[in-house]
Amino acid sequence: MGELNQFKFEQVLGFYINRVSYLMTEEIEKRFKAVGLNIVAQEFAILMRLFQEGNVPQATIIKLMMRDKTTITRRVNGLVKKGLVQRVMSPEDRRCFNIQLTGEGKEALEIAFPMAMGFQQELVAGVSPEDREVTVKVLQQLAQTLMDLK
Repeated sequence: MGELNQFKFEQVLGFYINRVSYLMTEEIEKRFKAVGLNIVAQEFAILMRLFQEGNVPQATIIKLMMRDKTTITRRVNGLVKKGLVQRVMSPEDRRCFNIQLTGEGKEALEIAFPMAMGFQQELVAGVSPEDREVTVKVLQQLAQTLMDLK
């Protein structure tokens, strides 16, 4: 029990990773809402992936986003309802649909992307480039270790 008594949750890496993720999500969503963008952070991430990858099956989005099928289905359905993405028949497999950005989705990205990039720059303004590089490298290593455990 001695080790348990000495334990400080605030010194656990995962505590801060989770906290930073939560606070970043909360802040960017507040900023999106302030300019009338009706999207949340995960939807923005899906729109960005579609912009970068082009038309892809929903299974690809699931893999890229590292989220479960139900979560991505719910997010894609929401984006379809908002008119930001659409489902189109896959040219490779007529039984499947690909997800693609609509014109409205691209317009939303034209507003959201500069906001997200500005927020990122604001967030790390007080962090040296060297510390940013080390932080990203360590987080990549941790992510790879966790992927290898799967």
